Amino acid sequence: MFAESGPWVGRILHQDPQLARLHSWLPSLAPGRAGSAAGERPAVVEALSERETEVLRKAAQLLSTEEIAAELYVSANTVKTHLKSIYRKLSATRRSEAVHRAQDLGIL
Repeated sequence: MFAESGPWVGRILHQDPQLARLHSWLPSLAPGRAGSAAGERPAVVEALSERETEVLRKAAQLLSTEEIAAELYVSANTVKTHLKSIYRKLSATRRSEAVHRAQDLGIL
């Protein structure tokens, strides 16, 4: 998603705010929040699935990928796939950041 691609997206949206109105998934630049698209992350790109929320709860308990897989009766690769999707949806790059974002958003 472009919303996760960095400050250059904010610069493009400043140049052509119509882009944000045409594509609902892009962050909007409301008056008075001129720097928000470049500095703030979107709330959630897409809602987490029930299984992704389970994986994130286990990650919040500081379980390893293998431990999460064992507790949820799935493979470690499945857990990695869920984590990758969680990071994308929460605009995070690592577990701790995803957990903190989810807590801030009231997901956990």
